[in-house]
Amino acid sequence: MSTHDLSQTPSLFDAPPPGTAVKQPAREERGTLQLARDFVRWCCSVGDKFRNSPDVLNLRYWARKNKLKIKDREESEVLELARPLYLKRIEQLIRKAETPN
Repeated sequence: MSTHDLSQTPSLFDAPPPGTAVKQPAREERGTLQLARDFVRWCCSVGDKFRNSPDVLNLRYWARKNKLKIKDREESEVLELARPLYLKRIEQLIRKAETPN
């Protein structure tokens, strides 16, 4: 591989080409994303030393507790969105705990 080949490879830091539209989530997707965020917030709100896992049983319990009706199809979408959000939140908590005061 020559240096010429590398110069034509787009960088992660390059701006997108002009006219490239950023895809906005549909209204339903935004609602699902908000549900996932709220669910993850609940998973992490139990205490400093305990976290609920973002699984289907906890999602159903959380939805029932908050009087939400979530369809089966929507359950899987919420869980797909919630898991990476949960991992990101856990990483943030670990970094915060490792930082000296």
